[in-house]
Amino acid sequence: MERTQPGSTAELTWRISAHICALSDGERHVGHVVKVGGRWHAFDAMHSNKMGDGFRPLGNFGTLEPAKRAVEQGYHVRPFSFVGAA
Repeated sequence: MERTQPGSTAELTWRISAHICALSDGERHVGHVVKVGGRWHAFDAMHSNKMGDGFRPLGNFGTLEPAKRAVEQGYHVRPFSFVGAA
């Protein structure tokens, strides 16, 4: 997966291991998936969970690829804040 931000040349890339995979561009940790009990748990690292004490969960999956897609999709559809815009 590649995505560049306006004014930036950084590309998002997956760092993959047997039990954890992280999506980042070298400056930001966008999200990750962790294998626990045979299932992949996906997290949005750019937003906190409802309690504000951890990463926002995106679901758990039987295989790696759907979990990675959940992280990628969450990044693409993330709403922009226009607080204070005139």
